[in-house]
Amino acid sequence: MLRHRTNLVLTMASLMLAMMSCTGHYKIDGVVETLGYEGRELSLIEFLPYRTTKVDSCIVRHGRFQMTGKADTTRLVFLCKDNRPIIPVYIEKGNAKITLLPTEMTVSGTRQNDLFYSFLKQKIAYDNSYEDMSQRRISMSRQGLDARRMEIIQDSLRIIVDECEEMICDFMALNYNEPAAVGVFMMLSAGPANDVPALIKRILDAAPDYFLEQSYVDGYTRRMGYNRLGSVD
Repeated sequence: MLRHRTNLVLTMASLMLAMMSCTGHYKIDGVVETLGYEGRELSLIEFLPYRTTKVDSCIVRHGRFQMTGKADTTRLVFLCKDNRPIIPVYIEKGNAKITLLPTEMTVSGTRQNDLFYSFLKQKIAYDNSYEDMSQRRISMSRQGLDARRMEIIQDSLRIIVDECEEMICDFMALNYNEPAAVGVFMMLSAGPANDVPALIKRILDAAPDYFLEQSYVDGYTRRMGYNRLGSVD
């Protein structure tokens, strides 16, 4: 009888360990070097069409904060202060690091966060190049330079836009099956629009069915009247 009970206890313990090993957990370590955060509460909030859920929260102490919890599924949430979004964060199994600096805000260490923020880094580089070239064009225009030199600047701006769009489409083509691709699509499609922009249409036209079936993407295509034939009703 004792041996039977011992075997039962060992079997139950093994099952519990197996169940625990199948349950994913996330851990987030944060560093803050920006004024206005010390002693304040930061929250991870999931914003859905009909529901807003606070997933986790903590207090910033000595420029540091930490959150831990279960991560049975990958979820896109926002790190918020006073319920105002700061940056997007993917909650997923593993250890992530959030860095809040005056010049940069990033999340790294887990697959979806690495994918999303590597994309964002490239996008920002193109945006900065475009802004620099635009300022140069304005400066040259004020100086009254000849039309030929202005055309060269305009051509450079078009090249930056084309290269950025190719980068975006290449990223999506490689990552349609990743949750990070939905986050990128959300960022690109944000804002009011009466028609599907050309870049968004290009992304949707090339997308596999399972990407179009994602909740946010499906809601967008329905709202904008997009159909699979690549036109708008």
